Amino acid sequence: MLMPQSILVVISGKHKEHEALQRALTFAEHNNTHIHLLNVMFEPVTQLIDVFSIEHCKEMKRQCLAERFEYLNAIALDLGKKGIKCTVQVEWEPEIQKAIKQVVDELEPDLVIKRISADQLSINPFALPIDRYLLRFCDAPLLLVKHSNWTASPILAAVDVLATDEQHIELNKDVLESAKLIAHLSSSELHVVSSYITHSVSAAIDFSNIDLDTINANSARYHQEKLNSLELEQLVDNNKNHVLAGVPEQAIPNVTKQINAQLVVLGTVARKGMSGALIGNTVESVLAELNCEVLVVKHKAL
Repeated sequence: MLMPQSILVVISGKHKEHEALQRALTFAEHNNTHIHLLNVMFEPVTQLIDVFSIEHCKEMKRQCLAERFEYLNAIALDLGKKGIKCTVQVEWEPEIQKAIKQVVDELEPDLVIKRISADQLSINPFALPIDRYLLRFCDAPLLLVKHSNWTASPILAAVDVLATDEQHIELNKDVLESAKLIAHLSSSELHVVSSYITHSVSAAIDFSNIDLDTINANSARYHQEKLNSLELEQLVDNNKNHVLAGVPEQAIPNVTKQINAQLVVLGTVARKGMSGALIGNTVESVLAELNCEVLVVKHKAL
């Protein structure tokens, strides 16, 4: 992800401060960024046609939309005075996530920023249906935030150094580029993590002639060399990398806690149809163990 030229900011209701918008402004400070504010709203009372007349329900809906447009336009006007291009959109839809995806498909923004739906102190970004849906189906890079500003805590990029197909090789590059950008904007340390599986044999079988310790040590060394090479190729100049034994679902959350990372950058291949709806892939399993901000970048499946 390069510096975004267009950012879709999901605004939830009326608040004194919108974390997602404040984070978008961090990008806008360094670039001529177009910010598009989206608010998805729905009032069930406007559907009570057995209580109110149809015309009364329509009028209530009209008033709700008009009030929300006025609120967003005031924000856009204020940003315009600061030289920031901002447009607004209000959608009337009970399923927030589907409305967001439709707008993403129409506008094709460089980045989507949204506040994590759940309790930001205790629930991970994967916990609630809205964010889970977007993590699966939003084709644009998706940044889920908790706070208005970044801190000096580390940014963690997770890569697969054994990637051999073009899609995942490019995905590694996108993850590192995105993490480098955010580390720069937040003046934070950039850490990189990659994991590998150790080898073992059944105790019931005699493999006394196989030195597993040496095999695993060689595997760790090989992964470290591959990670160093990837960082060198992507101009990542630091020694804050982590090569851990174990599956990504364990290794990435462990490093996140160890270094107290404020944000984890993950990559996934965007898939359509049933393959895109499957639960249990690596990224979703990792997210289920995190309690920090996340940026998910996607490479479209061929």
